[in-house]
Amino acid sequence: MFGIPLSGLNASQKYLDVTSNNISNANSYGFKKSRAEFADIYSSNIFSSTKTATGMGVITSTVAQQFSQGSLTGDTGNNLDMAIEGNGFFVLAPSANATNAQNTETRTYTRNGAFEINADGYVVTSSGDYLQFYDINDEDQATNLTVSATHALQIPSTTGAPKASSKISIGVNLPANAESLDKTKFDPTDSTTYNAATSQTVHDSLGGAHTLTYYFIKNDPDPKTGNTTWNVITMLDGTSKDNLVDLYDGNNNAVTAGAASFTVNNNGASSLTGQTIHGATLVFNTSGQMLANQSIPTDGNFFLANTNSVHATTTGHSLAIAMGGGVDDTQDVAVSLSATQYGSSAFNVSVTPTDDGYSTGLLTNISVNDDGVMLATYSNGRQVHLAKVAMANFINPQGLTKIGDTQWRESIDSGEPMAIQANVGVAGAIKGANLEQSNVDLTASLVDLIVAQRTYQANCQALQTQNTMMDSIMSVR
Repeated sequence: MFGIPLSGLNASQKYLDVTSNNISNANSYGFKKSRAEFADIYSSNIFSSTKTATGMGVITSTVAQQFSQGSLTGDTGNNLDMAIEGNGFFVLAPSANATNAQNTETRTYTRNGAFEINADGYVVTSSGDYLQFYDINDEDQATNLTVSATHALQIPSTTGAPKASSKISIGVNLPANAESLDKTKFDPTDSTTYNAATSQTVHDSLGGAHTLTYYFIKNDPDPKTGNTTWNVITMLDGTSKDNLVDLYDGNNNAVTAGAASFTVNNNGASSLTGQTIHGATLVFNTSGQMLANQSIPTDGNFFLANTNSVHATTTGHSLAIAMGGGVDDTQDVAVSLSATQYGSSAFNVSVTPTDDGYSTGLLTNISVNDDGVMLATYSNGRQVHLAKVAMANFINPQGLTKIGDTQWRESIDSGEPMAIQANVGVAGAIKGANLEQSNVDLTASLVDLIVAQRTYQANCQALQTQNTMMDSIMSVR
């Protein structure tokens, strides 16, 4: 007789506990609220009448987790904060140590993206668990899309060994209405002896940065064809003869043909008087397009080379000499120079200079993009794509086992984890410098508290009524 209201009291207490837990975690990042679900207890047999049978009370059938999307905080100011906008979980490994984190197949899962870097440079949670990553290829796609292949990531504090430049590029427009000058009077210290100049950076084998300057000198147009020739002279880190760099054409021959090679004869007024310069020539037609010639092909490719290089056929002014010595004297730099000659535009750099070399740089910033790729930016201007944040999903997320610290573990009910990549298919995007807030609705939870309280009071009243009836029966004489 007392069992029915007693079961109601137990259910009301469970309802109250679940609601209270939701409210207490309203500010827990990545927390997912739960819902107490109840079912009636009904007992009958072949000898009882279903028309007159009454229920036996209520039972808590399950406390179901609700994986609806929580709102995002907006920019937190911490680039290591991450939020999943959509489906999926971050993959974590135990905090024993980084080696175990890489070798174990034990993984836990979370929506709490509040990460930091520990003393060893690994990306971890506040409790020390290691965030897991996929290795990636040049297209930022995971090379092994399995949860067991994920690993911890140690952020490198430097870019490692420097890299000597081997390929550089630049594009310019040369003004068609420029004045023709006498190239034999060239003096890098006198801007009236050349029409235009621009610079870009190249790196030696030790990571040293050098300024490569291009000087452009216009010659008189060919009276027969109307084509115009420009001389290109390159110097590294200065204006003296030791800073000249000879050029070699796309066929690995020293540039000596025709107007490409000349001797400075400026009556001693120039620091380069008496110097033979192996530059390059750019030939333009009357439409302003660059033509093929003996000095430089139409693709604009030539070499800055060294005397010990396979490209050099004569001794001259090499890169190693211009760089100051102590560097690799076999270094070649392939230059891709695109050029036009239009009269409607003044001299300008039309294609942003590029350089595949770099010096050693220090870590200046860490960020993550929507695809989950961790990006490291260094003081030498390099941005390295380190790895991709590992994510997983489940056929039945409600079947995951809660283990605390806003983490879950797979179970038979949840199914095995499916490795996914952010922003691919049904997987959600990763928002850097954001956190996912709890999906608890405080207003609805407060209403649930009132309902739980009223239900509890009603069951207490039913229990009291049952007791009064028993007292009445016991008092019959």
